Amino acid sequence: MMAFNEKLDKCVAICADDHIKLIPTIKERFAKNLMKTRWLTTILTTLLIAKSSQVLKKVAPEHYGRVCAFGDFNADRNTDLLVSIGRNLSVLLQDNKILDVLETGRFTNSTSWEISNEDLGDTIECVLGDFNGDSRLDILTSIRNGDNDYDHVLWMAKELPGSATDVFFKVPVGKLAQQALAVDVNGDGQHDILGFFPNGSLFCTQVGSDSTITFLDDCRSSFKFFPTTVTLYPGMPHLFVDLNDSPPDLNAELVFMTKEGDDLDLQVWQQTKVGWRAKSFIPKLPYSQYPFIGAPMATDIDADGNMDIVVPICREAQCSHVTSLAVFAGKQRGWVNMAIDLQDLEVLSEKNSRVLFRFGDFDNDGFPDLIALLVNKASNTPYSKVIGNIDCKNCEKNGTRKFEIAKLELIQPKDMALGTANMATFFDLEEDGKLDIMVEYSLYGQQRFGFIYCEDKGDTTFLKVQIFTSVCSGRCVPAKTEIGSGISWGGACASFSILDSYGKSQKSMACQNPSNTYRTFLPPFILFGLGRSPNFVDELHIGIPKYTERLSDQQHTLKQIVPNSRLVVLPPADGSHHWLTRLYVTPSQLIVQSLIVIASVCLMLLLVVGVMHWREKKEDRFERQQQSYRFHFDGM
Repeated sequence: MMAFNEKLDKCVAICADDHIKLIPTIKERFAKNLMKTRWLTTILTTLLIAKSSQVLKKVAPEHYGRVCAFGDFNADRNTDLLVSIGRNLSVLLQDNKILDVLETGRFTNSTSWEISNEDLGDTIECVLGDFNGDSRLDILTSIRNGDNDYDHVLWMAKELPGSATDVFFKVPVGKLAQQALAVDVNGDGQHDILGFFPNGSLFCTQVGSDSTITFLDDCRSSFKFFPTTVTLYPGMPHLFVDLNDSPPDLNAELVFMTKEGDDLDLQVWQQTKVGWRAKSFIPKLPYSQYPFIGAPMATDIDADGNMDIVVPICREAQCSHVTSLAVFAGKQRGWVNMAIDLQDLEVLSEKNSRVLFRFGDFDNDGFPDLIALLVNKASNTPYSKVIGNIDCKNCEKNGTRKFEIAKLELIQPKDMALGTANMATFFDLEEDGKLDIMVEYSLYGQQRFGFIYCEDKGDTTFLKVQIFTSVCSGRCVPAKTEIGSGISWGGACASFSILDSYGKSQKSMACQNPSNTYRTFLPPFILFGLGRSPNFVDELHIGIPKYTERLSDQQHTLKQIVPNSRLVVLPPADGSHHWLTRLYVTPSQLIVQSLIVIASVCLMLLLVVGVMHWREKKEDRFERQQQSYRFHFDGM
C-alpha cells in the first residue's frame, strides 16, 4: 500500500509539473490570438469607414431628351422633369427609393404626348404652373417660329379615370414676342400668363376654372398705367422677386427687362391696393459703361438678408468672356461691381438666350454659387464648372465677396464625358439638401442628359422651404399624398437668421421661382445653406405674393427650426387666417455613416469573439483528452 501511494504521489507531481510547464504555452497562445483579433478588428474597421465614406458610391443613370422644366407633378416632394423628345413631351417622375443604395436619379416615364408635326429640337421652352386652380401642374409651351416670335400653347392637366396619371389637352394662347411668364398677378393662388405682343404691348390673361381662355378675364386691368409699348431686351428672362430692403416686405415685385435706347432699363412694378404700379428705383445700366451684358439673376449674393440683382458684364456681344458682375445692392448702394475670375475661359450660352449662369448654394455655406459651361480654347470642349462664391479681403470699393472657379474635380459618367455638353445646372437628386449637377449633352447625334452625383459636402446643414399655392388647405387631389395643392407658389419669399459656430449672426433671403423662362432651371423650392452651424434657425419669415391689408395673411414667422429639415408651408386658403406647416427632418450624413460603422463593427466583433470562443473550446477539449491519456499512461 505504501508503494502504491508513493507511485501515486509521483504521478501527481509529474502531472503538476506538466501543467506548470504548459502555462507559458497557454499564455503565448492567448497573446497570439488576442493580437490576431486586434489586427482583424483594425482592418475591418478601416475598411468599413472607407466604405461608409463612399456610401456604396451611387450612380445616376442617363436619359434621352432635352429638359424643358422642373416641377413636382405627383406631389411626392420629389422634383420631376418635363422632357422634350422629338415631337413629344414626356413627364418623367423621380423614383427615389430609400433602400436603393446603388443607384440614384432614376426617372420613370409617366405620360407622353405629341405636340408638333415636326422635330422641335431646341425651339421649345416650357413653363409650369396651376392655371385653373385644380392643384395639377399645367404646362405653357412656347415654340420659336421663323419670325423669332413664340407660338404659345397651354396644356391643361386632367385626371384620367381609372389611372393615377394625368392627361393634357390643348388650349391655344397666341403669338408673343418672348416666352411668357407664369405668375400670380392677383394673389388668388392661380398662375396667370404674362408676356408681350410682338409690337411690345402687354399681354396678360387669366385662365378660367373650366380651363378656357376667353380674354374677358384679361388681367391687363391690373396694369392700368403700363406704357402702351415697350422695347424688350432680347433673350432676357423677367424676374418676380422682392426688392424692398431694410427690411424686406417679402412681397414680390415684377421686374421687366426693357431697353431705353441702348441702356438696360429694369422696370419694377409693385403690387398695391389699386393694382400694379411702377416703382423706379433701379438705375439704368448705361450702354457707355456696360455695352455687353448677360441675363440678370435674382439672389442674395452676399447673404445680408436683402435680394440683389446680378448682371454679368461681358467683353463682347456674344458674351463669351465675362469680366465682372454688376450687382444692384439696394436703393442706398445702387450698382456695384463684383469680381469674377474665369481664368480666361469662354462661357457657352444657348441660342437666342442671354442666360450665362445658373445659381444655387452648392457647398451649403450660405452664399449662392454659380455654374456654367466653360470652354478651353486649346481643346475647344465645354466643361461644367462650379464657380464658388468666396470671401474677398482685398476687393475694391469695400467688396466682401468674389467668384472663382471651385477647385474640385467633377467625375462624369462615361457617356457624358464622351459627349458634348450643351447646358449645366444644379439639381437636388435625393432631396437631401445637397445640390448635384445636371448636364445636358449630345452624343452620336442624340440629345441626352445625366447627373454628376455630389454627396460630399462635409458636415454642413441646410433648410429647405417650399411654399404651396393657397387654392386649398386640405388634400386637394385624392390621388396625391401631400396635403395642400402641392404646387410651388412662384414669387413667395423667405428670409432667416441663425447664429453660426462662432456666435455671429448669419442671415439670407431667397424667393421661390424668381424666373421661369429661358430655361433658368430653378428648383420648385427655396434652399438655404446653413454652413456647419449646429444651432437651430432662430427665425424664419415667410411671405406670399399677395396684397392684403391684414399683414398676418401675407406674412408668417416661425421660430427655432431644426436644421437639416424640409419645411412645407400652406398659406391661408378659402378666407381662413390659419397657416399650416409640416416639418420633415433629414438626419446628417455623418450620423448615418457613424451608425453604419458602429453597427458593422459590433457585428464583426461578435463574429470574431464567437469564432475565437469556438476555437478555444476546441483546443481545451483536445488538451483535456491529452492530459487524461498522459495521466493513465504514467499511472500504469
